[in-house]
Amino acid sequence: MSNRVPIALLIDDSCPLVHVYRYHWEDVHKKAPMTDDGRPLLDVVPNEFLERFCDVVQRHGMAGKFSIVPAPAGLGDIVRGIEGFDPQLTRDWLTTAQTRLGERFDFCPEGLTHNLTVDLKTGEFLPVGELEWSNNQNRTALTPYLIRELELLKAVGIDATGMTSCWTFGQKVEAEYIVSMVAAQQAVYQRDFSWYFLHIWHRYPESRPYIAYARAGKTLVSINSTVDDFFWATINSPRTDRAYIESITDQMLTADGRSGAIRDVLNAGGWPIFMNHWQSFFSNGLETGLAVLDLLGERINATLADEVEWMSCLEIAQRAVLEK
Repeated sequence: MSNRVPIALLIDDSCPLVHVYRYHWEDVHKKAPMTDDGRPLLDVVPNEFLERFCDVVQRHGMAGKFSIVPAPAGLGDIVRGIEGFDPQLTRDWLTTAQTRLGERFDFCPEGLTHNLTVDLKTGEFLPVGELEWSNNQNRTALTPYLIRELELLKAVGIDATGMTSCWTFGQKVEAEYIVSMVAAQQAVYQRDFSWYFLHIWHRYPESRPYIAYARAGKTLVSINSTVDDFFWATINSPRTDRAYIESITDQMLTADGRSGAIRDVLNAGGWPIFMNHWQSFFSNGLETGLAVLDLLGERINATLADEVEWMSCLEIAQRAVLEK
């Protein structure tokens, strides 16, 4: 086993074509979705952006997990395609994700819609979001909902090795949620070992993943993030200049590798695991966040190569068990 510390990117909210953040914003504010500086939030994240994202993470050997929202904002789904678009575009996006990310990134669902809750019996939307709904349920309701998430991914050939909570889905009933995740993975994939991402522990840089469930031959590992989404600021800024890109990157890791959130986690004895969002790299079409990620990859490889090792979530879960 390597003595280098695991490092990983957790990519949330990713899905074909739909800019889910734009729909979240509209639901919260009840008006036309805008950036903080007054630009309209775009409706669509084009497939070409996924190709450019893959270029960056492959160039730097990055790894982690890549969420796929199965029915983003309720606008179709990954099996039938996204409403208003040729279904081939959805199939192309999924093929790119599988062929270019599959080796180093684990796939997982992140809610069904990452928006309103679906009534599984009728297919209609309930007047409540998945987050609020989840925190008032038990395993009887949660398990079939998670099974549906996994079934949609499996139907398009995705091996979903774990689960991601949309927002803090299930946190108030986590004991029930954990049992439901174990049961859902067993039901859909006959999987006995899995992981989930729920906890955002950026105030605790010393923290590491831990075993949340180990019973009857089944294991579930909680993978918590320790590095905040510093890329998020690029959504609300029109700046794309080098000085701005460097200023965002410096918050995570300076050019000499001696400062920034990653260094703070390493110094504290934790594992640097980044919480990131698809929209944070897309930056409302400017892709400034992706440029930051590119520079960050350069700095990590140049200054931390002897200290960290890029790992997928499944690899991290396995490492957490070994170091128990």
